[in-house]
Amino acid sequence: MVNLQPAERFRDEPRGGGVVLVEGLDGGVEILGPGTVPLGNSLTSVPLQVRGGADVQERTLNRRRRRAFVRATLARRCPFPRFAGCGCRIVSLDSMIRVKLAEDVAHYSGLLTCGLVWVCPVCSAKIRYRRSTEVERLLTAALAAGYGVEHVTLTARHHVGQGLGDLFGRSEEAWRSMRRDKSFRALIARFGLRFVTVREVTHGPVNGWHPHRHIAAVTSHPLSKAERVELEDGFWRAWSHQLRRVGLSAERGPGVLVKPCTSTAGLGAYLLKVGGDDGETRAAALELVRSDLKRGKRGHRNAEEIAEDYVDTGDLADLALLEEYWRATRGRRMMSWSDGLRAELLPAEVEHTDEELAALDQGGEVLMKIGRMAWRRILDLGLAVRVLEVAEEGGREGLCAFMSAVAPDDNWRPYKGVLSEGGGP
Repeated sequence: MVNLQPAERFRDEPRGGGVVLVEGLDGGVEILGPGTVPLGNSLTSVPLQVRGGADVQERTLNRRRRRAFVRATLARRCPFPRFAGCGCRIVSLDSMIRVKLAEDVAHYSGLLTCGLVWVCPVCSAKIRYRRSTEVERLLTAALAAGYGVEHVTLTARHHVGQGLGDLFGRSEEAWRSMRRDKSFRALIARFGLRFVTVREVTHGPVNGWHPHRHIAAVTSHPLSKAERVELEDGFWRAWSHQLRRVGLSAERGPGVLVKPCTSTAGLGAYLLKVGGDDGETRAAALELVRSDLKRGKRGHRNAEEIAEDYVDTGDLADLALLEEYWRATRGRRMMSWSDGLRAELLPAEVEHTDEELAALDQGGEVLMKIGRMAWRRILDLGLAVRVLEVAEEGGREGLCAFMSAVAPDDNWRPYKGVLSEGGGP
């Protein structure tokens, strides 16, 4: 069984009492009482390394290693066959993978990527990062063209016991009906509204599943305070009406929130900020898309946090949540655009699917080619991420020394060459 050590704090609030099922390394299940492992969202007794897991600090400092480990662990549980081969199955024509270095960051080329944005922690991070930069460019172009941008959040009341599939389906139906509603279509015409819509899901110990949507609403012109109030009122009337039609409801404040977006200089070339009543600002594109970077408050967890907790503790309640989440999100789009919006504001950019974004080659210098036997040994030893770290720390020479020790008799060889974006030798 998992070796339980003195408690490490994973959440802000203490867990409640109850019985928890913990899965052991041998696949067996042990029932532990509330005095041993409390349920809820805060104090979980786990060592610094549980089945290769990590403490809270390592979650922050080395997310690449963490995500790769979670992916490998969930591959045995997830029902999607493509996920099982993600990051380990060789798909290059010559059966060799490449270790590349681009801007001091190492990565592999020639491996299968599943592109499952709702499921895979590795592909999801890639997709969400690239979508967030895409949204940044689009919103920047919108503001430069004289349009306005408003950040809208739509949510509904929810409670423990409601299935995610049912909640997700009802909220999607409410959104579809809302856009067909005559009064809301008048609001769209009034402000020239077009949308970038991102769906997000969290889970809390008190109110259960919380599917909601963030919307970047592009308006025909920057709105005044009075117009913003009018926009929020219109959203509220339409959203609350459609929620009632599908058997849901919402409160005026949390149910519909509208915040203005303005451009400001940041760490990158452009950084869009969302201004709140408390004076704080947040990057609009990251707020829209990067739910994988958000850490839940008051015990709320996103799917990546639930997966990490399951990998750390073997808690079958977390596995049940993941399985429900996978079923409910299957076939759903994480992000969508209004027709013509992207083509107008980003006319020179090719639109990619999630699968294409996950598989996109970052280019860079090829440090080494690795064949099937050597790659299998790397996977068996759990060194796939370590190979990348060595490449970043020691370059080609360090990588050759590392491979000589790990797989001295297997097929790998250093390679000298600089590739263009997306290229391959």
